Amino acid sequence: MPELYLGIDIRDEHSALTLLAKTWGGAHIVRSHWFRLYPEEGMEAVEDLFTRELKSFLKTGKVKPKEVFLSLPRTHFTVQSFYLPTPEAEALDPMIQLELDRHFPFPLESMAVSYHVVPLPSRRSHVIAAAAKKEPLIEYLRWLARSELKPETVDISLFSQMNLLIQNRETRPELQAIVDISSNRLDVSLIKGKTLITSRSIPISDENFKKQFFDDDISETLTNEVTENFGEFLNGALESTLYGCKSLESEESVNRIHLFGGGYGGESMVASIERHTGVKTQAALPAFLQKDTPLNFIPSLHMTALCLGSKPLFSHPIELNLHPYASQNIKKKVQWKSTIILSILILAVFVGFLMSQNYINRNTLASLNHQLEAIKPHVGKLQEIDQEHETLSGYMESFNTIDRQSPLKLPLLQELSRKLPGDTWVTHISIKQSRVEIQGYSASPSKLIPKLEESEFLKNTQFKGSVTTKPLGKQFTIHSTMEPRG
Repeated sequence: MPELYLGIDIRDEHSALTLLAKTWGGAHIVRSHWFRLYPEEGMEAVEDLFTRELKSFLKTGKVKPKEVFLSLPRTHFTVQSFYLPTPEAEALDPMIQLELDRHFPFPLESMAVSYHVVPLPSRRSHVIAAAAKKEPLIEYLRWLARSELKPETVDISLFSQMNLLIQNRETRPELQAIVDISSNRLDVSLIKGKTLITSRSIPISDENFKKQFFDDDISETLTNEVTENFGEFLNGALESTLYGCKSLESEESVNRIHLFGGGYGGESMVASIERHTGVKTQAALPAFLQKDTPLNFIPSLHMTALCLGSKPLFSHPIELNLHPYASQNIKKKVQWKSTIILSILILAVFVGFLMSQNYINRNTLASLNHQLEAIKPHVGKLQEIDQEHETLSGYMESFNTIDRQSPLKLPLLQELSRKLPGDTWVTHISIKQSRVEIQGYSASPSKLIPKLEESEFLKNTQFKGSVTTKPLGKQFTIHSTMEPRG
């Protein structure tokens, strides 16, 4: 008997199920099913309806899937991505932990967190991370337990969709968009190859759109009106996403749109989207279905469930799991001696300074000596590390008085965090009265002076001494005067 895999895609107002079987030639769809949910009737009613539909689906053919893969509504999780320099593996992991705590709005111990690292050229890594509060995750798992299902993987629709595009060899170095359309929400994600640039979720409040999503028998006039309005709406969403993404160049534009979802109106939207955006748009479909699509499989309703269920059947480069009992163990306390060393490698050490008071813990110093020795070779010669260690408490005391003694300092640090490019990281920053000194490493130091001169807080910015080449990059020292303009 072939191995069976079940993908369950839960959205706010509907859910889709797709059961796949592994065969010698790859895979085939055994059965698909979708059903509408009615959250306005209360979560207890939604749970009962979901359980009935799932039990009925499993009862047909007495299905016992080998593995179950679950994705949840976008409202229950958040997605972030960021870049880091790439030291040895033992140093990269605690660096990621620092960044996760900075990017997500809730304490990490209250969340299920998972991340995937994509190595890049020039000794950098791109980190794709996701987090969800544990309470709703456990609640959805309880729903499945009523049908005697215990999924080991809680995935995210976006990452399963990216894996499908990678499997189809449709990812390219140019900027592309993944557009995922639910009945009440539009998710827009920008990618380059296997790298996630940004992702945002936008509510849809059009009742006619919802009618077209769930009804396969509406008038042609209403279909034309809805698709036209949606094409205009999506074009605005893409433009605002591009405008708000600071990691993209101003002239960059989307080269292709990969469409997921859309309900019964999904196919009719393609022409309208292309007309309004001027971008080639295609509905995603796995290679093994492009020649033979089962009648009970509706791509615009079942595609994400298929992506989830196919996870063990193909090569999936992006591996995340938000299961609350299987997600990666993210330590809340990052020991403070490691913070000194790791902050030298992080782009915005001054942001680490702002956070460091949350991590200082004198009682953990003894256990960190071996970590310090392991990291030292990767950050160059740090002959003054012991002295910095002894005076760190003095730095923290200074930090606690920054706001009342010099209100410009914290806004300046935030401004520097925005202005400095991604190939630059800072090892030291000194602000004494109106004088600012910044030391660090950069792949392109010549670009730093023009960027810092754009700041409303700095003037008379110039290099001090010469720029020297070191193993970590080109080392620089910049002097400037802190003074608000205007």
